[in-house]
Amino acid sequence: MPLPFILGGAALLAAGYGAKKGLDAKDDFDTAERWNNKAQNIYDEAQSKLEISKETTDSKLQDLGELKVDIYENSLKDFSVTFAKIQNVDFQDNLALGTLSSVDEQDVLDIQNTVLKMEEVLGGGVAALGSGALAGFGALGGVGMLASASTGTAIASLSGAAATNATLAWLGGGALSAGGFGMAGGMAVLGGIVAGPVLAVGGAMMASKAEEAKHTAYSNYDKSEAAAEQMDSACIVLDGIYQRAEEFTETLEPLNEILEDKIDELEEIVNRSFDWRTYTQEEKESVMATASLATTVKNICDAPIIDEDGKVTRKSKRIIKKAKELIQKLNEV
Repeated sequence: MPLPFILGGAALLAAGYGAKKGLDAKDDFDTAERWNNKAQNIYDEAQSKLEISKETTDSKLQDLGELKVDIYENSLKDFSVTFAKIQNVDFQDNLALGTLSSVDEQDVLDIQNTVLKMEEVLGGGVAALGSGALAGFGALGGVGMLASASTGTAIASLSGAAATNATLAWLGGGALSAGGFGMAGGMAVLGGIVAGPVLAVGGAMMASKAEEAKHTAYSNYDKSEAAAEQMDSACIVLDGIYQRAEEFTETLEPLNEILEDKIDELEEIVNRSFDWRTYTQEEKESVMATASLATTVKNICDAPIIDEDGKVTRKSKRIIKKAKELIQKLNEV
């Protein structure tokens, strides 16, 4: 066979082989792009769901914090001021409080001291606390943790238990760009560290690079699925915190309404006389029942919803259970 035909045939074969490789590369890159898009969608959807859960939980904790502040500013303060006027109180009187627990002098002093501390903290009003502090008060309770709060203070910068609670730091601290913990910090807090998958194809249009991009895309998809599972788990944790905060709100509101009515009765008794010794048995029982109810409300306000690990506390569950039983009994009475 003449040499020119041989060379021409070789050239055609080479061209065909190159064309096939080019098509294979294009198919691999197209595959990589599809799987990267799937991976990105999975990751973005899970991240969006987690952010919504985060914001919803943070908002619920803030609302609970505001409710607690309102209870201290009004109901418990009114009780404290009115009860302080009573002279010669005998806590040892054998009083039948029925559905309510017995109360002693220390319980009343604790309420009075906490009310005074709250007044110090709220010198600049509720707005001076900042959303982070309110969320912390809603989640952790305890007026002492609010002492260092000031306008715009994020929960991450508060002292005491709030400063060591990474979950609240993440909820109130915001994104990394704002000095907060960001998504990575939130995931580290709530059960695992998730680094966003590198979802990019890149590379030159060569068969070896295309195949590598395809396998990288498969890996990206696996990473995104794993990240989505962890973020779903984080949403479950946040949902538990949200539900417990909701239970606290639904428990405190009716108890506070009952307490306000009892304080009205207490004020009528005190306006008639400051001397405990002049009260009828019924009036004494009413006074102590009000003190007992005020103590119960304070204990609920002070009970932490989450611990330092960000987990919902068993104590909060027990308190809610007892409080619901009390509300039912009071309604029956």
